[in-house]
Amino acid sequence: MAAAAEVVLYAEEGGVACVTLNRPGRLNASNGDLSRALTAALARAGADPAVRVILLMGAGRAFCAGADLQVLGELSDDPSAPNSGSGGLRYDGLMRLPKPVVAAIHGPCAGIGLALACAADIRIAADDAVFVAPFAKLGLCAEGGLAWSLSRLMGPGNAAEMLMSARRVGAEEALAKGLVSRLLPRDGFAAAARAYASDLAQGAPASFAMMKHQLRHADGGDFEAARASAADWTRKTLDAPDFKEALAAKREGRAPRFEPVTAVFAPPISKA
Repeated sequence: MAAAAEVVLYAEEGGVACVTLNRPGRLNASNGDLSRALTAALARAGADPAVRVILLMGAGRAFCAGADLQVLGELSDDPSAPNSGSGGLRYDGLMRLPKPVVAAIHGPCAGIGLALACAADIRIAADDAVFVAPFAKLGLCAEGGLAWSLSRLMGPGNAAEMLMSARRVGAEEALAKGLVSRLLPRDGFAAAARAYASDLAQGAPASFAMMKHQLRHADGGDFEAARASAADWTRKTLDAPDFKEALAAKREGRAPRFEPVTAVFAPPISKA
């Protein structure tokens, strides 16, 4: 009997961990097995000091079409159950990884697939990407923290319209409204996404971790509090090894060799 195909593929090269949802026959629709495998892949990437950037992709014709309709009516809220909807995946944990997470989206990106993409730090999309939040037509709430993340990305009015209409949002509209940062041609999209992530991986891991913390708390206080915090961190980083290494690399005409930062992706996540 042939071995079952891996539902999530993992490959690391040049500081980029490429994590690929791999149920192409189901448009990478999520079930418990996929969610558990994705959680394990993110834990692996978070703990590996060689990984500086995590790239999320989908195999075949889609990023992720949402929850698998074959099991949607039987989903359990128990993460350990075979038919778990989440498989223990924590979107807030994804946000708290100290490494940049880039979602490279092509084709359908719907439901909890959209929630996954919105939990990434950066979203880039192919020009064939289509985004759908179908919950209003399923009698469900906005799952996976989407009401919060879409409001932050698109503004409250655009988020409300997308959620309540449950309509398809094309790639151009997604770019115009801030849901994605850039569009790329579908032809050659995977290679272009990897190149983008590789370029991003040249940055300092400690800087990434600090910036993610700053961005996560950007809505929690006023500008003066953010400025004062940044000033404190700036004083510390000016005397840290990464800044000295960056200056030395510029003087010597070479790429900087920054120190790694590691963290394990796993619930429970602290409130800090």
